[in-house]
Amino acid sequence: MAGVKKAAVALAVVLLVVASSAMAPAAAGFTVCGVDADRMEAACGSYCRAGSRERAPRRECCAAVRYADFGCLCKYRDALQSMGNIDAGRAMQIPSKCRIKGAPTSC
Repeated sequence: MAGVKKAAVALAVVLLVVASSAMAPAAAGFTVCGVDADRMEAACGSYCRAGSRERAPRRECCAAVRYADFGCLCKYRDALQSMGNIDAGRAMQIPSKCRIKGAPTSC
């Protein structure tokens, strides 16, 4: 159960990245809850997309979310339902697959 809760936080990260990338100007360094949105999209997007067959998130993905402000990201948890091309189950695996310490077990 705790792994699922951690996974929800990871999914929130993906949602924020995808949503903010679409709304943000092309300026470099757009940050959401301590995560560089462009870096997150580039590093984790392919793992989290619907139909992805990647076995695990890349090291770059883990590095991109390792120091996220998970408390901040939890505020966006309910918005995750609106994502169509994101496989929520895969996105929610990121904290546990990356072994991120300090990620909350619930939002």
